[in-house]
Amino acid sequence: MVAGLVLGTALLSGCSEATEANDTLPSASPAPTTEALPPIGPADFPVPNEARTKDAASAEAFLRYWIDLINRQRSLLAGQPLRDLGPECRDCLRIANNYDEAAAAGRHFEGGELSLNDVTEPQFSGDEVSITFGIRREAVVLMDAAGAPVDDGLPMQPNLGSGITLAWSEPDKSWLVLSMTLG
Repeated sequence: MVAGLVLGTALLSGCSEATEANDTLPSASPAPTTEALPPIGPADFPVPNEARTKDAASAEAFLRYWIDLINRQRSLLAGQPLRDLGPECRDCLRIANNYDEAAAAGRHFEGGELSLNDVTEPQFSGDEVSITFGIRREAVVLMDAAGAPVDDGLPMQPNLGSGITLAWSEPDKSWLVLSMTLG
């Protein structure tokens, strides 16, 4: 009991000393925040923040996003997002055109899902980065409006040797695709 009284007195005695009040009030302006990133990519599937810095981890995150975007746009048959993020990439433009032409003809793709494997360390050269990777492509066939195959399609490939070169866009605060090879 005495020990508790001594401890309580010791704790309270620090509060009994006179101190002057602070003459200033906290600032009314909000605390500084990081600058908002400009929007890039489809509004409902934007480039993620982790893919929007100029470093190796971000470049790999962009590659993973890019493969997800190709898969997504194949099911939507809409090539414009691929053109927006790969305006100078010939294979990207070819894939985008294939999607748009299939949509215009009332066709669709069955299969063709891409998944990454064997991603190597990104190699930087100034504002560009190259990444070599393997990609698994599921069997794919182009179907007409009635659901009949238009061609023989392509068989599943477990590990196509592939690569991508990205360029950093300072205005967009994002990577853009300069070139890509799948298989």
